[in-house]
Parts: sequence; C-alpha cells; structure tokens
Amino acid sequence: MEETISIKQLFELLRKRIGLIVVGGLVGVLIAGLLAFFILTPKYSSQAQLVVTLPQSETTNANDVNTNLQMINTYKDIITGDLVTKEVSEKLNADYGMKMSAGGLKEAIQVEQNQNSQMFSIIATSTSPREAANIANVTAEIFKENAKDVLNVDRISIISKAVASSQPVFPNKKLTLAVGLLLGLMLGVLLAVLLELLDRTVKESRTLTDEYGLTILGNIPAMTQKELNAKIRREPLPINNQKVSNRKATESSKTVERRRRNRI
Repeated sequence: MEETISIKQLFELLRKRIGLIVVGGLVGVLIAGLLAFFILTPKYSSQAQLVVTLPQSETTNANDVNTNLQMINTYKDIITGDLVTKEVSEKLNADYGMKMSAGGLKEAIQVEQNQNSQMFSIIATSTSPREAANIANVTAEIFKENAKDVLNVDRISIISKAVASSQPVFPNKKLTLAVGLLLGLMLGVLLAVLLELLDRTVKESRTLTDEYGLTILGNIPAMTQKELNAKIRREPLPINNQKVSNRKATESSKTVERRRRNRI
C-alpha cells in the first residue's frame, strides 16, 4: 500500500526532527561562510560614463534621437572589438605594468546603456579595485580616440571617470549566507522526511488493522523508568511472597534463640 504523509504528520515530523533541521541550516551557513570569506576570490567593478553625439541635422526630430540610441550597440561592438582591446592591452602594460591579453579584456569589459538615454557606461571587473578603474578609464580614452576615425560622430565626452571601489561586487556575502542557510534547511527537511520514510517501525495501532488486517488483543502503555519504579514501590508483595518472607523471618528468630541457649 502506498505510504502518504498528511500535513499534520508532516508538521509533527518537522517538530520531532527540529534538531536535524537546525543542524542542516548551521552547516549550510558554515559552508557558505567559508566560500564567501575564504575560498571565492573577490572581484571589484568600476565604470566610466560617456556620451557620443552624432552630427545633427538642421531640424532635430525623433529619428535623430533614435539613431543616437541605436548607435550605442555599434559602440559596444567597437569597444569589445580587436581595434580597441589591443591598444588598451598595450597601454595598460606600458603605463601600469598590467599584462592583460585582448581576450582577457573582452571578458573583463561590459558596456551598459542607460535606459532611454544617449549616455552609456564602460564597466570593468577585476580582482583588484585599482586595476578595474584603470581598465575602464583606459578603455574609455582609447575608444574616444578611435571612434571619430571609424564613425561619423560630432563629439565624444567622458562624463565621469572610473574610481576604485573598496566594496567587491562578487561574492555578495549576505546573499551567499542567506542561500547557504536556505539550502541547509532544505537539506535538513529532506533528510528528516527520508529518515521517516525509511523507518519501518509501527507507530500507530491502526497500521496493524488497516494495512496488515491483524486483530489487536491489547495495548501496553508506554511508561518511563521513573513511573515504573514508582508503581513497583506502591504495589504490595503477592501473598505467596509474603508467606515465604514470614517463614524466613520465623526460622531466623529460632536460629538466633538456639545459638543464645548454646552459649549459656
């Protein structure tokens, strides 16, 4: 017969196995803490913001604005292309002693556009906050120098330069700990349910009647050792045991009397 667990039984199971669930949560937090604080390498992010203005017609209309917005996708391809990344790699090595390949720069650089705006950001990520700022600033400068030669643009402005940030963007320690706690609790609940399903002992009398078709002749109440000892002290000895005890006491007194007479 298929075994099912009701909501009431589930809550009772969780209450009975609360220790296992708590231990699972603590283990999850411990593992997440080790990953966040000691194992995972922190990464830092810095961004430089730019605006590229295209030549405007005498009459500015919505098409000019839409063209500016659509051109940002082209800027993304140029910034992450070989034309810019190779020069950025050479300048970083020459000015800051940073040895990064063009492929490494493509992975470290992202270009994000502000919604409904002609402004976009060059975001660089690195294991060092200073290196992240240098990558973003050098990339912005190289793009500014090359964009006019490749594209028909009017003006390129660097609105804000990247600065080193002391707060890592990876890993998010609070989020990592929260995820570790959640996974630990889930693992504890899973183990509790699994142990309950693997436990084949009979816990209720109706299991014998409903599932096995047996007849119950009687129930033996569960008693603690303290209750059992108290019950034994309260109950008198059986009549046969009392007679044996009285006979032994009489024989013992006669033996003592006989020994006393022999001494006299």
